[in-house]
Amino acid sequence: MRMPSARPAQRPSVTRLITRRLILAAGLLMVAQVVLVAMHYGWDGRRLGVRVAANEAERIAGHIGIGPEGRPVLALPEEHVERYRDHRAAYAFRVVDADGAEVAGMNPDLFTVMLPEPATAPDLFWRVVPGPQGETRVLVQRFDRIAPGLLIAIAIASDPDRLAWVALLHEVVDHVAIPMVPLALLLLAVNVYAVRRSLLPLARAAGEAAVLDARRGGLRLSAGDDLPREVHALVGAVNAALGRADEVLRFQREFTANVAHELRTPLAVLLLQLDEIGGPAAEAAKSDIQAMSRLVDQLLRVAQIEGMSAEPPTDVDLAEVGRGVVQQLAPIALDRGRETEFRDQSASIIQGHRDAIAGAVRNLVDNALRAAPKGSLITVSAGPGPVIEVCDQGPGIDPALRRDLFDRFAQGDRRTRGSAGLGLAIVAKTMEIHDGSVTVADRPGGGTLFRLVFPDQGPFSEPP
Repeated sequence: MRMPSARPAQRPSVTRLITRRLILAAGLLMVAQVVLVAMHYGWDGRRLGVRVAANEAERIAGHIGIGPEGRPVLALPEEHVERYRDHRAAYAFRVVDADGAEVAGMNPDLFTVMLPEPATAPDLFWRVVPGPQGETRVLVQRFDRIAPGLLIAIAIASDPDRLAWVALLHEVVDHVAIPMVPLALLLLAVNVYAVRRSLLPLARAAGEAAVLDARRGGLRLSAGDDLPREVHALVGAVNAALGRADEVLRFQREFTANVAHELRTPLAVLLLQLDEIGGPAAEAAKSDIQAMSRLVDQLLRVAQIEGMSAEPPTDVDLAEVGRGVVQQLAPIALDRGRETEFRDQSASIIQGHRDAIAGAVRNLVDNALRAAPKGSLITVSAGPGPVIEVCDQGPGIDPALRRDLFDRFAQGDRRTRGSAGLGLAIVAKTMEIHDGSVTVADRPGGGTLFRLVFPDQGPFSEPP
């Protein structure tokens, strides 16, 4: 069983690559900032201790209000009370009003140092008191915004609830995440916009390269003054490669045409000499030379068609082309015992190369003359629309051979003598340069039907 081929992975865009790198750089910068904050507090334990105690004092202050008698009142939530109740040897607090009276407090035994008087207390008082179980850090902070002279004292002997980590996390959020994340997003957006704007010339050049028609020579990418230096160098390299490809194709066409021209004269001389010799052997050799002459003519025709794609198209009347081919080949058909017929079915006037189209139709009729039996009819129809059909009453073409029928040197009927296998390749090439198509099908009642379909652009409009 044939497994389906895996689709190639889609390559990321330059914008996406740069965005990833910018995000990585911003992430590394934030990590470095976090490390610096941690090192800062690690080197200065006093600063972190003050921050932990001050945070706890702020949390308690958030639950203090003024009672009916104008005195401060603390309504501490139960989950906050549990910290002091469950860790009596670790945390303690006191709330003192301006008169020195205690408003609230828990675990007062941890306060082994005399607290300052409310009237003379500074805005922030900090003291580290050594003891038998270790150091106790004491902070006293004024909260005049709640009530004049209000003091909140915090004592921390140990930290089972890891308040230091919470304080450190708040410092990271306040000094790293909040200022840096918006700035990083802004810089990322600006950089993405700048990169996309800078890549517009490259995208334009890629779009031009994607629609280049390899059949037409002399095509180049536009190298405007707005191209950055790197893109300009790339466009120049692509244009140089296109120029070299044009030279190779031109040399190939000229070589084919020159060889064909050089062979035509000797072959014509050989045919004349064989006419003078006569006899069965001469007739057989003459048939082979005629086949070789047709091959040379077809090679020359291929070179002409490949060079014709660079020429501007003109108005072509498909009915006139079909009628002309039938009139030209009618004597040959009569000489071979076949009949030809032309039908005009309201064919269109298209834009194209008349000689190339006539040559393609001529090749189809010539193939039909060799394949169809004597006494049969070969019909050329033009229309309706931009269509030409060539129909014969021959043996038809094996469906197994149709896939490669239009390849060079392929033959639809191996029994046909004198066929070089280039005629249908010329037809396919002609339709290719006209952006058309050629198909082959069985004719109802026997025979083969070739159908040429051109794009219906209509004739050139005359300038006003």
